Amino acid sequence: MTTRRLFFALAALSVLSACASTGVIPVGDGVYMISKQSAAGIFGTPAGVEADIYRKANAYCAAQHQVIETVNVQTENAVPFYHEGSATLHFRCIPPK
Repeated sequence: MTTRRLFFALAALSVLSACASTGVIPVGDGVYMISKQSAAGIFGTPAGVEADIYRKANAYCAAQHQVIETVNVQTENAVPFYHEGSATLHFRCIPPK
């Protein structure tokens, strides 16, 4: 495989793997977590990712006729050639007020 083909294959894998999301995961005491990396890979910001995980968390709670309560949210900016931008949300589903 030529160097050029290898580069493009690795770039394609990087973009595809950068879209990964954990989905909603229970972590205990009624707290859930969802985490996602930027689809833009090492050049992306966490802003869109954060909005996306909030949408998913809201949908998860709405399916239970509840609303989201944020416990903690963490975002990480991308560092080119080191790691992707990402966001992680810890939340609870609580009855609406």
